Amino acid sequence: MAQITTAGRITVLLGKQQAATGERKSLRGLAALAEVPKDLVYRLDAGEARYIDLDALARLCKTLKCEPQDILKWELNHDGDSQSV
Repeated sequence: MAQITTAGRITVLLGKQQAATGERKSLRGLAALAEVPKDLVYRLDAGEARYIDLDALARLCKTLKCEPQDILKWELNHDGDSQSV
């Protein structure tokens, strides 16, 4: 069975953004800039989000200057292969 995971992906994107710009943001700060609930950002980064509002995902991607596949990862569990969506 396959599943979508987001665990740790936002932290990695924030780290890449900090390396590129020198600007440091927390998960809470990202939520405020993207105008999404901080709980959603924390759940996404922990891989515990059960659903994702597409408008919120779009705002996060715009703020992080990334694509949805940078946050969402499709994992195939049956043989260990995985690919990004």
